[in-house]
Amino acid sequence: MRIYKLMDQYILSQASIVRSSQSSPQELKDALREMGREIGKKVIEKFYIKNMEIVTPMGSKTTSPFPQIPLSIVFTTKGDMEHFGAGLSRSLRNSMIGYMNFEGRRGTEALNSPIRDIMLPSVKGKTVDSIFIAKSVLATGCTAISLTRKALSEYVPDKVIIVTAFYSTRGLEDLTAEFPNAHIFVVDDPDDLEENGLLVPGIGLLEERLTA
Repeated sequence: MRIYKLMDQYILSQASIVRSSQSSPQELKDALREMGREIGKKVIEKFYIKNMEIVTPMGSKTTSPFPQIPLSIVFTTKGDMEHFGAGLSRSLRNSMIGYMNFEGRRGTEALNSPIRDIMLPSVKGKTVDSIFIAKSVLATGCTAISLTRKALSEYVPDKVIIVTAFYSTRGLEDLTAEFPNAHIFVVDDPDDLEENGLLVPGIGLLEERLTA
């Protein structure tokens, strides 16, 4: 199972800002963006740093770790695109971002309902190395599954990388069953999942909190 649990203290501190009921909408946006950016750095460390020879301005040659980030697509929801997804895309400098708008639908409704508002980046014949599914909240996993299916139907990547911050065991299990070869980055331990499909301790209805 390719699951990477991040316990970086700075990332955890940003997660705490999102969890806190005292955080303002702007603080939520800033923390989500920062989490996306920091998780992106962890992904780069895992996959995209290679030792290579470089030449310094003094004409000297040296071998050192160097980021080699290939063309990637960050695919997310419309709600996550400006914050969590944008932060991730900013770390992955050679990336393009797209979204699907689920209009507030969650669970099986998000998985089965037709999507009318979608933006898929055009790569114009270029090879896409990786698709990143950026979903700040992974409760049942249905939205992330829908995102991943759509991205795979459009691109033929070498890697599928799913990134989430707040998640449940069920959501994780559903994703690994559907995409066993995906690499999944999560933050801290899973939340519980209550009967209405919300995480506990959770972060409440994030869409409402961001616009309060």
